[in-house]
Amino acid sequence: MPLRVRKKVERGSSKLIYLQVKEMLRSSIERGDLKQGEPLPGRVKLCEMFGTNRLTVDRAIRELVREGWLVTVKGKGTFVSHPNSRPSVVTMTFAVVWSQRGISEQQNIYWGPLLRGIAQTTSELGIQLQFREMNPTFYLDFFRESRVDGMIVLAPTIEDEIVLHELRKHRVPFVATSSVYEDKSLPCVGIDNFAGVKQALEHLWSLGHRQIAFVDLDLKQTDHQQRWDAFRQLMGEAGCLVDPRWMLLYSDRWCIDIDKFVHRWLKSIPMPTAIFGADYEMTLAIFKTLKGLGVKIPQQVSLVSFDDPPVASFLDPPLTAVRQPVEEIGQRAVKKLYEALQRGVVSEETEVLTPELIVRASTAPL
Repeated sequence: MPLRVRKKVERGSSKLIYLQVKEMLRSSIERGDLKQGEPLPGRVKLCEMFGTNRLTVDRAIRELVREGWLVTVKGKGTFVSHPNSRPSVVTMTFAVVWSQRGISEQQNIYWGPLLRGIAQTTSELGIQLQFREMNPTFYLDFFRESRVDGMIVLAPTIEDEIVLHELRKHRVPFVATSSVYEDKSLPCVGIDNFAGVKQALEHLWSLGHRQIAFVDLDLKQTDHQQRWDAFRQLMGEAGCLVDPRWMLLYSDRWCIDIDKFVHRWLKSIPMPTAIFGADYEMTLAIFKTLKGLGVKIPQQVSLVSFDDPPVASFLDPPLTAVRQPVEEIGQRAVKKLYEALQRGVVSEETEVLTPELIVRASTAPL
């Protein structure tokens, strides 16, 4: 019996177009329009029948082959498979993609927990993972050419927002982690950086500190830019001077030696009463430099970090830090993408998780 298509794809539908094609083909097999061993029409004919393009039809067919509804014979075509070859459980595959250096370092105090959260949740849901480092401009092509169901984009930069909009325009299922953009409709999972900076500053203010330095050496990242923006805004609202000499800022940490950069800066400025580092690596460089210069923490300078890896509590003195729920960011990104795919829609809206200030001995009253 020939394949019958009762309607074309609905481009205004919230359901992904390739999923519409996939469901219509599968329904035709279930109704008996196409029986075991019968061939599918050619790709050009299918495109005409469904009112869509070759890439969409190919993706729908690949998934039906993977799920056992169809079988492809090289040089002959694609045919309806035997019902016994259709698995009862379908495994999804997510690609974890990134472009930044350092993310592939599993022991990194941030990326390690983030990747653990992703791996743990995909394992619980029976999802397979692929890992790819590439230029963000290739994300769309990679998705089209791969056989993955969706993508987890790790820490896209401020400039990468245009790439995320392009992915959404082409209805690619993805969720980005560790980034929050002004456009909150983008599917991201990140941190409330304003709340974290506010907690740290209010703690320092309660101890009497007003001369507070700020170190942020990776301003191409959305998180870091937001921490700097929050610092300026909150200090201004509190009537505290933001002295340029106490602001150490840079766009890309990979272009500098952080230890040397911080050391040169601290030797050239009048010492503030407190320093706030925008992440743990930067704060650790400050910590080591102050020790090397004979500056006592917290007696002479209080020190706060944004990021709280386990090692922060073992420093001497233990470090006051803004703790991010890093594993939870990875877990929520996977669940957000998985739940959208289960509904047959594209992920939407940004989820923002709340950090927590952990007070330890690196801060003290004036």
